[in-house]
Amino acid sequence: MARVLWVSVETPDRNGQGGQRRQYHQISALVDRGQDITVLVPNSRQDDRSIRALVTVLRPRISVRGRVFKRWMNRLRVTIQSPEWDAIILSHHESAWLMPHRALATPVLVDIHNVMSAWHLAAGRLAEATAALEMESGAVRGATAVSTCSETELRRLVEMHPDAAGKAFAAPLGVDPAEWPAEGFDRSEPIVALFGSWDWRPNSLGLAWFLGEVWPAVREGAPDAVALVAGSGAGDVSGWPDGAQFVGRVDDLARFAASATVVAVPVLEGVGASVKFAEALASGAAVAATPDGANAFDDPPAFVSADPTQWATWIIQRLQGRSTEPAPAASRGEALSHLTWDVAVEPIDSWLSSVDAAR
Repeated sequence: MARVLWVSVETPDRNGQGGQRRQYHQISALVDRGQDITVLVPNSRQDDRSIRALVTVLRPRISVRGRVFKRWMNRLRVTIQSPEWDAIILSHHESAWLMPHRALATPVLVDIHNVMSAWHLAAGRLAEATAALEMESGAVRGATAVSTCSETELRRLVEMHPDAAGKAFAAPLGVDPAEWPAEGFDRSEPIVALFGSWDWRPNSLGLAWFLGEVWPAVREGAPDAVALVAGSGAGDVSGWPDGAQFVGRVDDLARFAASATVVAVPVLEGVGASVKFAEALASGAAVAATPDGANAFDDPPAFVSADPTQWATWIIQRLQGRSTEPAPAASRGEALSHLTWDVAVEPIDSWLSSVDAAR
Protein backbone atom coordinates (compact mmCIF):
# COMPACT_ATOMS: atom_id res chain seq x y z
CA MET A 1 0.00 0.00 0.00
CA ALA A 2 1.31 3.43 -0.97
CA ARG A 3 0.53 6.73 0.73
CA VAL A 4 -0.66 8.81 -2.20
CA LEU A 5 -1.33 12.54 -2.47
CA TRP A 6 -3.88 13.21 -5.22
CA VAL A 7 -3.52 16.81 -6.46
CA SER A 8 -6.17 18.49 -8.60
CA VAL A 9 -7.68 21.89 -9.37
CA GLU A 10 -11.17 20.38 -9.53
CA THR A 11 -12.92 18.48 -6.77
CA PRO A 12 -13.52 14.77 -7.38
CA ASP A 13 -17.29 14.33 -7.17
CA ARG A 14 -19.50 11.35 -7.96
CA ASN A 15 -22.29 13.71 -8.98
CA GLY A 16 -20.15 16.24 -10.84
CA GLN A 17 -19.27 16.70 -14.49
CA GLY A 18 -17.24 14.12 -16.45
CA GLY A 19 -13.76 15.00 -15.17
CA GLN A 20 -14.92 15.15 -11.55
CA ARG A 21 -16.73 11.81 -11.88
CA ARG A 22 -13.66 10.23 -13.49
CA GLN A 23 -11.45 11.29 -10.57
CA TYR A 24 -13.99 10.14 -7.99
CA HIS A 25 -14.29 6.68 -9.51
CA GLN A 26 -10.53 6.33 -10.03
CA ILE A 27 -9.92 7.17 -6.38
CA SER A 28 -12.71 4.86 -5.21
CA ALA A 29 -11.33 1.94 -7.23
CA LEU A 30 -7.77 2.55 -6.00
CA VAL A 31 -8.96 2.68 -2.38
CA ASP A 32 -10.75 -0.64 -2.95
CA ARG A 33 -7.41 -1.99 -4.16
CA GLY A 34 -5.80 -0.97 -0.86
CA GLN A 35 -4.14 2.34 -1.74
CA ASP A 36 -4.07 5.07 0.94
CA ILE A 37 -5.11 8.30 -0.81
CA THR A 38 -5.36 11.88 0.41
CA VAL A 39 -6.92 14.43 -1.94
CA LEU A 40 -5.50 17.96 -2.11
CA VAL A 41 -7.73 20.44 -3.93
CA PRO A 42 -7.91 24.23 -3.48
CA ASN A 43 -10.92 25.47 -1.56
CA SER A 44 -13.86 26.39 -3.81
CA ARG A 45 -17.63 26.06 -4.06
CA GLN A 46 -17.36 22.62 -5.64
CA ASP A 47 -19.07 19.93 -3.57
CA ASP A 48 -16.66 17.59 -1.76
CA ARG A 49 -19.15 15.49 0.21
CA SER A 50 -18.95 12.39 -1.97
CA ILE A 51 -15.14 12.27 -2.01
CA ARG A 52 -14.91 13.00 1.76
CA ALA A 53 -16.93 9.85 2.33
CA LEU A 54 -14.02 7.90 0.79
CA VAL A 55 -10.77 9.62 1.74
CA THR A 56 -9.18 12.49 3.65
CA VAL A 57 -9.58 15.76 1.74
CA LEU A 58 -7.32 18.81 2.19
CA ARG A 59 -8.87 22.04 0.89
CA PRO A 60 -6.46 24.92 1.56
CA ARG A 61 -7.56 28.41 0.62
CA ILE A 62 -5.17 29.96 -1.90
CA SER A 63 -7.20 32.86 -3.31
CA VAL A 64 -9.81 35.49 -2.60
CA ARG A 65 -12.08 36.68 -5.42
CA GLY A 66 -9.78 35.08 -7.96
CA ARG A 67 -6.59 36.62 -6.57
CA VAL A 68 -4.01 33.99 -5.58
CA PHE A 69 -1.92 34.82 -2.51
CA LYS A 70 1.72 33.72 -2.65
CA ARG A 71 1.94 32.90 1.06
CA TRP A 72 -1.05 30.57 0.84
CA MET A 73 0.33 28.94 -2.30
CA ASN A 74 3.62 28.33 -0.52
CA ARG A 75 1.78 26.53 2.30
CA LEU A 76 0.02 24.33 -0.24
CA ARG A 77 3.34 23.49 -1.88
CA VAL A 78 4.91 22.64 1.49
CA THR A 79 2.15 20.05 1.89
CA ILE A 80 2.94 18.61 -1.55
CA GLN A 81 6.66 18.43 -0.72
CA SER A 82 6.07 16.58 2.56
CA PRO A 83 8.10 13.36 2.89
CA GLU A 84 5.01 11.51 4.17
CA TRP A 85 3.87 10.80 0.58
CA ASP A 86 5.15 7.74 -1.25
CA ALA A 87 3.72 9.00 -4.56
CA ILE A 88 1.92 12.01 -5.99
CA ILE A 89 -0.75 11.83 -8.69
CA LEU A 90 -1.36 15.09 -10.51
CA SER A 91 -4.80 14.81 -12.06
CA HIS A 92 -4.55 16.50 -15.44
CA HIS A 93 -1.48 18.48 -16.35
CA GLU A 94 -3.50 21.71 -16.24
CA SER A 95 -3.25 21.33 -12.46
CA ALA A 96 0.54 21.63 -12.73
CA TRP A 97 0.58 25.27 -11.58
CA LEU A 98 -0.18 23.99 -8.08
CA MET A 99 3.06 22.02 -7.96
CA PRO A 100 6.37 23.28 -6.49
CA HIS A 101 8.75 24.75 -9.03
CA ARG A 102 11.65 22.54 -8.01
CA ALA A 103 11.94 18.82 -8.72
CA LEU A 104 10.47 16.52 -6.09
CA ALA A 105 12.10 13.47 -4.55
CA THR A 106 8.69 11.81 -4.47
CA PRO A 107 7.66 9.94 -7.67
CA VAL A 108 5.02 11.88 -9.61
CA LEU A 109 2.43 10.51 -12.03
CA VAL A 110 0.97 13.20 -14.29
CA ASP A 111 -2.35 12.53 -16.03
CA ILE A 112 -2.03 14.20 -19.45
CA HIS A 113 -5.46 12.75 -20.24
CA ASN A 114 -5.91 14.34 -23.69
CA VAL A 115 -2.98 15.26 -25.94
CA MET A 116 -4.28 18.67 -26.92
CA SER A 117 -1.25 19.50 -29.07
CA ALA A 118 -2.17 16.70 -31.48
CA TRP A 119 -5.82 17.78 -31.62
CA HIS A 120 -4.99 21.43 -32.29
CA LEU A 121 -2.39 20.48 -34.89
CA ALA A 122 -4.86 18.25 -36.74
CA ALA A 123 -7.35 21.14 -36.82
CA GLY A 124 -4.75 23.58 -38.15
CA ARG A 125 -4.63 25.67 -34.96
CA LEU A 126 -0.87 26.14 -34.92
CA ALA A 127 -0.64 28.72 -32.13
CA GLU A 128 -2.79 26.60 -29.82
CA ALA A 129 -0.84 23.48 -30.78
CA THR A 130 2.45 25.17 -29.92
CA ALA A 131 1.17 26.35 -26.53
CA ALA A 132 -0.23 22.91 -25.71
CA LEU A 133 2.98 21.22 -26.84
CA GLU A 134 5.01 23.40 -24.48
CA MET A 135 2.72 22.66 -21.52
CA GLU A 136 2.72 18.93 -22.24
CA SER A 137 6.52 18.89 -22.65
CA GLY A 138 6.96 20.45 -19.22
CA ALA A 139 4.65 17.86 -17.69
CA VAL A 140 6.45 14.96 -19.37
CA ARG A 141 9.89 16.23 -18.33
CA GLY A 142 8.91 16.68 -14.70
CA ALA A 143 7.02 13.43 -14.29
CA THR A 144 8.19 10.01 -13.20
CA ALA A 145 5.29 8.55 -15.19
CA VAL A 146 2.59 9.88 -17.51
CA SER A 147 -0.92 8.55 -18.16
CA THR A 148 -3.51 9.21 -20.87
CA CYS A 149 -7.24 8.44 -21.05
CA SER A 150 -7.01 5.85 -23.85
CA GLU A 151 -4.65 3.87 -26.05
CA THR A 152 -5.51 6.29 -28.86
CA GLU A 153 -4.31 9.25 -26.79
CA LEU A 154 -1.25 7.25 -25.71
CA ARG A 155 -0.22 6.84 -29.35
CA ARG A 156 -0.72 10.56 -29.90
CA LEU A 157 1.36 11.37 -26.81
CA VAL A 158 4.33 9.32 -27.99
CA GLU A 159 4.05 10.78 -31.50
CA MET A 160 4.15 14.34 -30.14
CA HIS A 161 6.57 13.61 -27.26
CA PRO A 162 8.93 10.72 -28.10
CA ASP A 163 10.67 11.11 -24.71
CA ALA A 164 7.45 9.92 -23.04
CA ALA A 165 7.67 6.47 -24.63
CA GLY A 166 9.44 4.81 -21.72
CA LYS A 167 7.21 6.13 -18.96
CA ALA A 168 3.72 6.54 -20.41
CA PHE A 169 0.70 4.27 -20.19
CA ALA A 170 -3.07 4.45 -20.74
CA ALA A 171 -5.53 4.52 -17.85
CA PRO A 172 -8.90 4.34 -19.62
CA LEU A 173 -12.32 5.51 -18.50
CA GLY A 174 -14.83 3.11 -17.00
CA VAL A 175 -18.27 2.57 -15.56
CA ASP A 176 -19.48 1.70 -12.08
CA PRO A 177 -21.67 -1.43 -12.34
CA ALA A 178 -23.47 -0.38 -9.16
CA GLU A 179 -24.78 2.68 -11.00
CA TRP A 180 -26.17 0.55 -13.85
CA PRO A 181 -28.43 -2.16 -12.38
CA ALA A 182 -30.92 -4.03 -14.57
CA GLU A 183 -34.07 -1.92 -14.80
CA GLY A 184 -36.46 -3.95 -16.96
CA PHE A 185 -35.35 -2.62 -20.36
CA ASP A 186 -38.82 -1.70 -21.59
CA ARG A 187 -38.81 -1.16 -25.37
CA SER A 188 -42.55 -0.52 -25.73
CA GLU A 189 -42.13 3.17 -26.66
CA PRO A 190 -40.02 4.63 -29.53
CA ILE A 191 -37.60 6.54 -27.29
CA VAL A 192 -34.14 7.92 -28.05
CA ALA A 193 -32.30 9.04 -24.89
CA LEU A 194 -29.45 11.53 -24.58
CA PHE A 195 -27.67 12.64 -21.41
CA GLY A 196 -24.76 14.91 -20.56
CA SER A 197 -23.58 18.37 -19.58
CA TRP A 198 -24.86 20.35 -22.54
CA ASP A 199 -23.03 23.58 -21.77
CA TRP A 200 -19.71 21.87 -22.67
CA ARG A 201 -19.04 23.03 -26.23
CA PRO A 202 -18.47 19.59 -27.86
CA ASN A 203 -21.74 18.41 -26.31
CA SER A 204 -23.70 21.55 -27.21
CA LEU A 205 -22.47 21.39 -30.81
CA GLY A 206 -23.39 17.71 -30.96
CA LEU A 207 -26.85 18.31 -29.54
CA ALA A 208 -27.52 21.12 -32.03
CA TRP A 209 -26.36 18.84 -34.86
CA PHE A 210 -28.60 16.02 -33.65
CA LEU A 211 -31.69 18.21 -33.23
CA GLY A 212 -31.14 20.12 -36.45
CA GLU A 213 -29.87 17.48 -38.88
CA VAL A 214 -30.78 14.06 -37.47
CA TRP A 215 -33.99 14.35 -35.50
CA PRO A 216 -36.28 15.85 -38.20
CA ALA A 217 -35.46 12.90 -40.48
CA VAL A 218 -36.07 10.45 -37.62
CA ARG A 219 -39.50 11.98 -36.97
CA GLU A 220 -40.33 11.78 -40.66
CA GLY A 221 -39.62 8.05 -40.68
CA ALA A 222 -40.95 7.39 -37.16
CA PRO A 223 -43.61 10.06 -36.38
CA ASP A 224 -44.23 8.79 -32.85
CA ALA A 225 -40.55 8.86 -31.86
CA VAL A 226 -39.53 10.88 -28.79
CA ALA A 227 -36.07 12.21 -27.94
CA LEU A 228 -35.59 12.65 -24.19
CA VAL A 229 -32.62 14.84 -23.29
CA ALA A 230 -31.39 14.64 -19.69
CA GLY A 231 -28.70 16.66 -17.96
CA SER A 232 -27.94 20.33 -17.46
CA GLY A 233 -26.96 23.39 -19.47
CA ALA A 234 -29.31 22.90 -22.42
CA GLY A 235 -30.15 26.61 -22.57
CA ASP A 236 -33.29 27.79 -24.35
CA VAL A 237 -35.27 24.73 -25.46
CA SER A 238 -38.33 26.59 -26.74
CA GLY A 239 -37.25 26.23 -30.36
CA TRP A 240 -36.57 22.51 -30.25
CA PRO A 241 -38.24 20.41 -32.97
CA ASP A 242 -41.36 18.34 -32.31
CA GLY A 243 -40.77 15.21 -30.28
CA ALA A 244 -37.63 16.48 -28.55
CA GLN A 245 -38.02 17.10 -24.81
CA PHE A 246 -35.58 18.35 -22.20
CA VAL A 247 -36.15 16.53 -18.90
CA GLY A 248 -33.32 18.10 -16.87
CA ARG A 249 -31.23 16.25 -14.34
CA VAL A 250 -32.38 12.73 -13.51
CA ASP A 251 -31.62 10.97 -10.25
CA ASP A 252 -31.22 7.54 -11.84
CA LEU A 253 -29.60 7.32 -15.28
CA ALA A 254 -30.07 3.56 -15.43
CA ARG A 255 -33.81 3.87 -14.94
CA PHE A 256 -33.98 6.80 -17.37
CA ALA A 257 -32.23 4.81 -20.10
CA ALA A 258 -34.09 1.56 -19.42
CA SER A 259 -37.05 2.55 -21.62
CA ALA A 260 -34.88 3.82 -24.50
CA THR A 261 -34.29 1.76 -27.61
CA VAL A 262 -31.36 4.01 -28.57
CA VAL A 263 -28.96 6.11 -26.52
CA ALA A 264 -27.37 8.79 -28.67
CA VAL A 265 -23.90 10.25 -28.03
CA PRO A 266 -23.45 13.18 -30.42
CA VAL A 267 -20.13 14.91 -29.70
CA LEU A 268 -18.52 17.35 -32.15
CA GLU A 269 -15.01 18.79 -31.88
CA GLY A 270 -14.53 16.73 -28.74
CA VAL A 271 -11.18 15.43 -27.57
CA GLY A 272 -10.15 12.34 -25.68
CA ALA A 273 -12.43 9.74 -24.20
CA SER A 274 -16.03 10.52 -23.29
CA VAL A 275 -17.20 9.17 -19.93
CA LYS A 276 -20.78 9.13 -21.18
CA PHE A 277 -19.92 6.87 -24.13
CA ALA A 278 -18.88 4.07 -21.77
CA GLU A 279 -21.98 4.79 -19.69
CA ALA A 280 -24.16 4.67 -22.82
CA LEU A 281 -22.82 1.18 -23.52
CA ALA A 282 -23.72 0.17 -19.97
CA SER A 283 -27.28 1.46 -20.37
CA GLY A 284 -28.42 -1.64 -22.27
CA ALA A 285 -29.74 0.39 -25.22
CA ALA A 286 -28.37 0.35 -28.74
CA VAL A 287 -25.78 3.14 -28.96
CA ALA A 288 -25.22 5.64 -31.76
CA ALA A 289 -22.18 7.91 -31.49
CA THR A 290 -20.22 10.38 -33.54
CA PRO A 291 -16.51 9.57 -34.08
CA ASP A 292 -15.55 12.19 -31.48
CA GLY A 293 -17.92 10.55 -29.00
CA ALA A 294 -16.33 7.12 -29.43
CA ASN A 295 -12.74 8.06 -30.18
CA ALA A 296 -11.30 6.13 -27.21
CA PHE A 297 -12.06 2.85 -28.98
CA ASP A 298 -10.44 1.40 -32.09
CA ASP A 299 -13.46 -0.86 -32.65
CA PRO A 300 -16.34 0.42 -30.50
CA PRO A 301 -19.37 -1.84 -29.98
CA ALA A 302 -21.75 0.81 -31.30
CA PHE A 303 -22.94 2.51 -34.47
CA VAL A 304 -20.40 5.25 -35.21
CA SER A 305 -20.84 7.83 -37.96
CA ALA A 306 -20.68 11.58 -38.63
CA ASP A 307 -23.31 11.38 -41.37
CA PRO A 308 -26.75 12.62 -40.21
CA THR A 309 -28.57 10.61 -42.89
CA GLN A 310 -26.88 7.41 -41.75
CA TRP A 311 -27.75 8.29 -38.16
CA ALA A 312 -31.41 8.85 -38.95
CA THR A 313 -31.69 5.65 -41.00
CA TRP A 314 -30.03 3.56 -38.29
CA ILE A 315 -32.18 5.03 -35.50
CA ILE A 316 -35.40 4.55 -37.48
CA GLN A 317 -34.51 0.92 -38.08
CA ARG A 318 -33.92 0.39 -34.35
CA LEU A 319 -37.17 2.12 -33.41
CA GLN A 320 -39.24 0.24 -35.97
CA GLY A 321 -37.77 -3.08 -34.84
CA ARG A 322 -37.72 -2.28 -31.13
CA SER A 323 -39.85 -5.31 -30.28
CA THR A 324 -37.05 -7.51 -31.58
CA GLU A 325 -34.14 -5.26 -30.55
CA PRO A 326 -32.02 -7.18 -27.97
CA ALA A 327 -32.70 -5.94 -24.47
CA PRO A 328 -30.27 -5.37 -23.00
CA ALA A 329 -27.89 -4.89 -25.90
CA ALA A 330 -24.80 -7.10 -25.90
CA SER A 331 -22.59 -4.05 -25.37
CA ARG A 332 -23.97 -3.71 -21.83
CA GLY A 333 -22.40 -6.99 -20.77
CA GLU A 334 -19.10 -5.99 -22.32
CA ALA A 335 -19.13 -2.63 -20.56
CA LEU A 336 -20.00 -4.08 -17.16
CA SER A 337 -17.32 -6.76 -17.36
CA HIS A 338 -14.47 -5.13 -19.28
CA LEU A 339 -14.97 -1.37 -18.85
CA THR A 340 -15.30 -1.15 -15.07
CA TRP A 341 -13.36 1.40 -13.04
CA ASP A 342 -11.56 -1.46 -11.30
CA VAL A 343 -10.17 -2.56 -14.66
CA ALA A 344 -9.53 1.04 -15.72
CA VAL A 345 -7.30 1.87 -12.74
CA GLU A 346 -5.23 -1.29 -12.92
CA PRO A 347 -2.32 0.48 -14.73
CA ILE A 348 -2.27 3.21 -12.07
CA ASP A 349 -2.41 0.63 -9.29
CA SER A 350 0.46 -1.29 -10.89
CA TRP A 351 2.56 1.88 -11.02
CA LEU A 352 1.81 2.66 -7.36
CA SER A 353 2.73 -0.91 -6.43
CA SER A 354 6.05 -0.59 -8.25
CA VAL A 355 6.75 2.68 -6.42
CA ASP A 356 5.92 1.03 -3.11
CA ALA A 357 8.14 -1.95 -3.89
CA ALA A 358 11.02 0.33 -4.85
CA ARG A 359 10.61 2.27 -1.60
